[in-house]
Amino acid sequence: MKRRLTVQLPEQLVERLEAAAEPPGESKSAIVEAALDQFLSTDADGDTALPRRLNWMSRQLEQLERDLRIVNETVALHARYHLTVTPPLPQSQHRPACVLGLERFEAFAAQVGRRVHLGTPLMREALDRLSATNPDLFARDIEDGVPLGTPAPDPEPESLASPVADEQPELSAAAREGGSTACFPEEGDRRSR
Repeated sequence: MKRRLTVQLPEQLVERLEAAAEPPGESKSAIVEAALDQFLSTDADGDTALPRRLNWMSRQLEQLERDLRIVNETVALHARYHLTVTPPLPQSQHRPACVLGLERFEAFAAQVGRRVHLGTPLMREALDRLSATNPDLFARDIEDGVPLGTPAPDPEPESLASPVADEQPELSAAAREGGSTACFPEEGDRRSR
């Protein structure tokens, strides 16, 4: 026995449903019934498909949140390093610096494009390599069993205060001077391509 059910749908969805029901042997009721059956069907474990999909989406969002934290920290550390080590230029050197900056940015963008195309995130590769070669590097201030990337609890306000009166906090740039640029083509290499 079938029961009548009235639903309200957006106009675009109604148009799509009508288009799907145009071929002979297709009806709107059969299409909606099949879609609801698939949406509400149970799998081998007896769980409905919806909670399984929601759990999968939740895990994906957690991974995205973790990756965004990594990006945020990377950008912040790079900005601090760049602002720390870059001296102001005289006005006469602004134009040549802009030209050089554009060339460097193009090389940088090409590297990013290659990494995205290949699907091998450099940060993930570096973190995995560091974790494998020096597992204690990330575990110094983290409790046992806490996964990498879990945010640290906010410190107590008293712990933020310097133990010695008028002592300046230690400042450091994110990278050492003379860092490697081995993955970027040299100016001469770039022109020969």
